Amino acid sequence: MDYSKFYTPQKTAKTLIYELSIPEPQKVIDICCGSCNLLFAAKKKWNNVNLYGVDISESQSTNEVIYERKDGRQFAIEHPHEFPLVLANPPFDFIKIKKQFPKLFVNEFKDITTSRLEIEMLIANLSLLSQNGVLLIILPSSFVEAETYKKIRQIIANNYYVESIIKLNETTFGASRINCYALIIHNTLKTQYHTKIGCISEDLISYTSNINSETLKKGYWTCDNTTFVTNSLNIKRGNISSACFTSNGQPILHTAKTTNCNWSPQIKYISKDIVPTVFAESGDIIVSRIGKSAGQWCLYKGEKIAISDCLYRIKDLDTSLIKKMEGKKFDRNLKGVATRYITITDFNCWINSL
Repeated sequence: MDYSKFYTPQKTAKTLIYELSIPEPQKVIDICCGSCNLLFAAKKKWNNVNLYGVDISESQSTNEVIYERKDGRQFAIEHPHEFPLVLANPPFDFIKIKKQFPKLFVNEFKDITTSRLEIEMLIANLSLLSQNGVLLIILPSSFVEAETYKKIRQIIANNYYVESIIKLNETTFGASRINCYALIIHNTLKTQYHTKIGCISEDLISYTSNINSETLKKGYWTCDNTTFVTNSLNIKRGNISSACFTSNGQPILHTAKTTNCNWSPQIKYISKDIVPTVFAESGDIIVSRIGKSAGQWCLYKGEKIAISDCLYRIKDLDTSLIKKMEGKKFDRNLKGVATRYITITDFNCWINSL
């Protein structure tokens, strides 16, 4: 499925824009404007605001938006620190050329290298902000939740004020069921603050908790991730990709798609020349890491065998974990945009909550 062209629904755009408690801006820009729904919502809230839209594709014809056809990243380089309000729902996609626009990767972002377009667009949008300007941006859930983006989350929390992290409904973009968040970020440096954590339900935003800036600056942007882990599990992820599977050879455990209560991994095979580094032994706990069965687990009872990178293996030498987990089901929200997954931290926190 192509996740690069999902336009913000009008109702969602209105809900997010009306959440912005800022003075009327003189001008507002969206450098991946698409349908312009975010810009139109801003115009409904502030009648006198000037709308600027940039997109690499031909935009819908409108007299309300001053439009320029250009790559938004290049536009950001040409217009640094110019806009008091920046709106964005960038494409979620891979890029062919990393750092194609090196002038974006300066100052705090100089060490960031990414293969994701939405991350480059995030950096571009931040560079557009004037002093005390505000960015409202929609990003995939992986940006907020995944360990991969911890470094850039730390950079943003240490150099900007993250006012709100709002989880959008899975059905916001229709049947594609994309997990994503809306972030409200101020180009203002605050030493101590609290970030509101909320969600949209029936076009209303409800805030359920908050995270202090100290935690945010460490890269933990969800309440689940801030859970204090009192007992670190002896847990490892397999190192063999499914791309290595063959029709015969040495056996390896791999995740299975089934989601019933009797989940167990399936047997695949890899070449005898491949050297696995992570094995399961009888008495170990096996956890499915990714896909439809993410979060399912079982007690392994068999001969020593390698595991694929779609599984976690937990050592339970004194059987204390299995006694704690018996009859329990992993019931936390899965991460991911297209393919759902869990992290070691997710499973660790869940066990410590039992």
